[in-house]
Order: sequence, then C-alpha cells, then structure tokens
Amino acid sequence: MRKSIFFRLALLIVAIIMVLDCGILFVSYRITYNNQLLHSTETIKRNAEIAELFMEQNYPDSDEDARNVSEYFRELCSISEITYLYAVSPYIETNRLTYIAIGFGEDADDNAVKERYHGVTVQEPISKEMAAAYNGDNSGVVEHYENQYGETIACYLPMTRYYDSHKREYVDLDRTIVIAAEENITSVISSIRSRFNTIAIFTIILTIVIVLLIFLILYFKISKPIKLIGKRMKSFVSDRDKGFEKLPVKGEDELSEMSRSFNSMADEIDTYIINIDRLNKEKHKQQAELDIAHRIQNGMLKPPSFSGGGVSVNAYMLAAKNVGGDLYDYTVMNDGRIYMMIADVSGKGISASLFMSRGLTLLQQYVAHGYSPAQMLGEYNNTLAEHNPGKLFITTFAAVYDPVTHDLIYSNGGHNHPYIVSDELIVLDGADGVAAGIFSGAKYKEASITLKEGDVLFMYTDGVNEAENKAGGFFGTEALEKELSRHIGSETDRIIDDVLEKLRDFSAGAEQNDDITMLAMRVTETAFNKELIKD
Repeated sequence: MRKSIFFRLALLIVAIIMVLDCGILFVSYRITYNNQLLHSTETIKRNAEIAELFMEQNYPDSDEDARNVSEYFRELCSISEITYLYAVSPYIETNRLTYIAIGFGEDADDNAVKERYHGVTVQEPISKEMAAAYNGDNSGVVEHYENQYGETIACYLPMTRYYDSHKREYVDLDRTIVIAAEENITSVISSIRSRFNTIAIFTIILTIVIVLLIFLILYFKISKPIKLIGKRMKSFVSDRDKGFEKLPVKGEDELSEMSRSFNSMADEIDTYIINIDRLNKEKHKQQAELDIAHRIQNGMLKPPSFSGGGVSVNAYMLAAKNVGGDLYDYTVMNDGRIYMMIADVSGKGISASLFMSRGLTLLQQYVAHGYSPAQMLGEYNNTLAEHNPGKLFITTFAAVYDPVTHDLIYSNGGHNHPYIVSDELIVLDGADGVAAGIFSGAKYKEASITLKEGDVLFMYTDGVNEAENKAGGFFGTEALEKELSRHIGSETDRIIDDVLEKLRDFSAGAEQNDDITMLAMRVTETAFNKELIKD
C-alpha cells in the first residue's frame, strides 16, 4: 500500500490542502488582526485629538483643575473603551515623564493605576514616537509596542498653547506637552488567536478525514487494475533489449484495447529510440564543429580592450548563433596611427562566419600595406566580388586616427553611421558607399573630422539598433542616440556596458535575431608626437 501511487497522491493532496488551509487561515488572521489594529488606531487618534482640544480650553492651573481634567479623560476612556488617556511633560534628555492629567479605562492595569497619577514624575525610556510629537510632529504619531502591561497601541499629539480665559487669547506654553491615548489590545488579540486556533484544528481534522475517504475509494476501485498494467510496463522495460514479447490481444473489451495500445506504443518507442540515437550523434558532431569554429573565429579577433598610443579601445561582440557574421578590428601602426574597422555580413551562421573570416583577413592585409580607408574598401570590395558564389555582401566602416594631427579619416561601405561622442553627439554620415561584395569596381569616398581629448568614436552593427523585443518592435537609432548622449565624457567600457544593458532590458524575453557588435575608441591624450608614440 505504501508503494502505491495513490497512497503518495493522497499524501500530496493532504499536504496541499493543509498548506492551502493554513495559508487561508493565516491570511484571514492577518486581515482580522490588521483590521483590529486599524480600528484601535483610529479610536486612539480620535480621542487624542479630543483630549488635546479639551486641554487647550481647560489647561489645569491647580491640582483641582488637574483632577477635573483627569476625570474628563476617564469619561472619554469609558465611552471610547480605550485604556489610558493622559497629558505628560517629557524630558527627553533625562528620560523622565511628568504626568499633568491621566484617565483610566476599565481594562487598565492595577499597577499602572497606582504608578500613574497627575503630578507624578516617572523614570522610563521615551520612545522615538513620543519624542517626534514633542518635537512638533502633529500628524498623530502612532506606536505599537509591548510593555509590562501587555500589547499596546499609543497615539501622541503635541500641545504647544492653551486658551487663557482671562486674556481671552491663546498663550504659548513654556514647554511642549504631549497628549497621549493608549489602548491595551492584549485581550482582543488573545481572543482572535484562540478562535483561529480552534478553527485551524477543526479544519485540519476535517481535511484528513475527507482525504482518507478519497484515498480508500481510489485504492479499492482503481488501484488493482492499474497495478497489473504497471507490472506489464515493467516487463517491457526489462525485456526490450532482449526483444519484447507483445501482449496477447483477446476479445474487444477495455483490457484488450489497452493491450493493443500498449503494443503499438512499444513499437513506436523502439522507432523513436533508434531515431533519437542517430540524431543525437549528428547533433553532437555538429555542435563540436560549431564550437571549434567559434573558438577559431574569436581567436581571429583582437582583444576586447586596449589602451595605448593616445587612445583607449573597447569592443564587444555577441553572435546570434555559435558563430556570427560580424567583425571588428583595430591596429596600432609603427607610426602611431590607429586603424579601426567594423563590418556586418549579410546572413548568419556558418556561411556568414566564413565570409567574415575572409573579409577580416583582407582588411588586416590592407592595413599592413598602409592603405587609406577608401583604398582599403575599394580593393576589399573587388576581391570579395570576384569570388562570391554565395552572393553574400558585407557592410564595412573603416577609419584611421592620427594622434599627432588628431584627424580621423574614414570611409563607409554601406554600414550604419557611427557617432562621435564629444561635447555633443555627431553623426559620421559622410563618405557613404555601397556594401562590399555586390559588384566590382565600386568607388569609395573619404571624409575626416578632427578629434580632441575625451572624444569617443562609437561604431556598431545593426544588431544594436534592430534588436527586437517580445512585441516585435525595434530598439532603434533614436534610443541609441539618446543613450549615447547621456555618456558624453564617459569611458568606452562604460558606454558599451550601458548600451548593452539597455538592449538587454529592451529585448528581455525575446530571442536574439542578429549579431551584436560594438567598438568604441576614446582619445586619451592630445599632446602627442611621433617620437613618443614609437617609444
């Protein structure tokens, strides 16, 4: 019986129902408890306000007056069913309270009645709530605490003036008086807890009885036939490698139909297992090849950070698949010039990564020859177009920065316009040309801009501005420009990290649909010469 699924199911049902019951009881208790606190809070606030008004009009100048005020406070306690209502003069520095007047309710503690009376000074810690009222907080500061008299809610109001009937005007007091109303809710809370404890015990017992009845019905009405089927399934698992002997099918009743279905399931499982084994082997092989390609591709790229030659460079690339069609590159020449390129191949996956590798190799070759950006793109385009059986193309932005003249010379082959993050955001929308690899003979133009210390060249691929969210919307160049504008004067790693964080927030829950690549160069020194660069 203890091995039966129905036994475990019954235990699970018991546990779930009991947890739900406990949760409901707990929530109900908290609601009742909080409602009681809210009701008590409103009551003591109202009585504290009434007491304050009374004290302003009837400020005690003698013991007789203090006894009259205390009697009025006692009547308020009786009518409103609160425990204590009093006026005290606190001495914050010495933790002393001098009672000016006090009234007690019916549930007041006997010791409190003996220890608190008008004119007495007691030594006891002054709470921050009473101190707040003393310091002028007239919002009705409420305190919920436990002391030697039980669980209590108190409300404090400051009194800073009184009405002088002789002068017929309000007169400021020399010291702030605190009017307080307290309600001891120990008995109320105990009653609530006792009532809920009784309900909880009854609910748990009733739940157990109902679940046991359900368990007995399930066991005797369904368990035995299912156990027989379980034995047959167990034999199928143990005998499958030896050649499973199918169940005999006799007649047309429910058991025969179940046997027929089981035999059919066994045949399908055998077929599925064979196919899955074959697919797993192919998948592991393909994954291993992709992992190797990923490592090779990453090995071709420069490190994601560099500092020297008057600049700091940071880069980031995340392929949409194991391998991607984006590339970036930067090279510091012997004469101090810094070449930078970023490119995006049409398509994704293996074919795009192979075309990317070829493009990167060509660009690095032309950099080594010292080609200008326009020369580089022209030769690069011709070579790719001559041998392009896959009809792929690649958008490319190439630039060279001279730290001596501070000039950035660039050429754009159909790529997203980069930005200069300077005193303002500048779009490098000059020297536009066609993407490489489409046809040979294309001509490329150059443009230049002079940079100063702190300026940042930010380049990116369309995986940034065309990143999609779950609704199919694009991140867009407007959002990118807004983010870049917030980073005037920032370091390159901070810019890339924050743009990437914005992309992740925007695309949360959506699948990455394109490679994401960013390259940022920041001018770190303007006073530079070639001799220093060579050193």
